[in-house]
Amino acid sequence: MSESFDRTRDKIIPAILATSVPDLELKLTQIPDEIKFVHIDVLEEDIWTDIGIDFEAHLMVGEPEKIIGKWVERGAKRLILHTLGGSTSKLGKVEVGLGVELDTPLEDIFPLVPQVDFIHLMSIDEIGEQGHPFNPEVFDRIKKVKERFPQVPISVDGGINTSNYQALADAGVDRLVVGSGFKDLWNSLMKK
Repeated sequence: MSESFDRTRDKIIPAILATSVPDLELKLTQIPDEIKFVHIDVLEEDIWTDIGIDFEAHLMVGEPEKIIGKWVERGAKRLILHTLGGSTSKLGKVEVGLGVELDTPLEDIFPLVPQVDFIHLMSIDEIGEQGHPFNPEVFDRIKKVKERFPQVPISVDGGINTSNYQALADAGVDRLVVGSGFKDLWNSLMKK
C-alpha cells in the first residue's frame, strides 16, 4: 500500500492520555475542529467526561473485562484490549482491536486474530506514557501480520511523527495513532 496519509482525517488519530478530568477537557479543546475521531488512552484511574466526538478507548489496564461495559456505554466505537476474554463477544457493534506490545511474540497472538476486528501494534518499547521514541522493529511486525492476515486492518501507536508516518503508510498500516507528535504532524500535512 503506497497510499498517502496526507490530509486523511480518519487515518491519523490523535491520542489523548489525560491525568485528570480538567486535563482531558483541556486536551480536547486542542484538537483541530476537522478531527472527528480520537483515541483515549485508559489507565487504571477512571478519567472521563463527555467528549462530544467519536472515539476509541485503549484499555491498558490489568483487568479490562471489569470496565469494558462502561466504555461501551460511554459510546466507544472501538475498544483496544491487550488481553481477550469471553466478554468481547457481547460488545455488539463496537469494533474490538487486539493491542500488541513490541515484546509480545506475534506467534502468540495469531490464534486470537479471528476474534478481533483489527490489530493494534505498539511501536514504542513502553506503553502508558507519551513521548517515548519510535522503535523501527514494528516494520517487520507489520509485514508479518500483513502476510498472515492481509484483510485485517492494522493500527500503529507510539512515537509516530513527521519523519516516519509515510513509511508506516507505505508498509500497509491502515490507521496511525499519534500522541505527542500529533500537532507537528497535523500542521505539516495541512500545509501540503
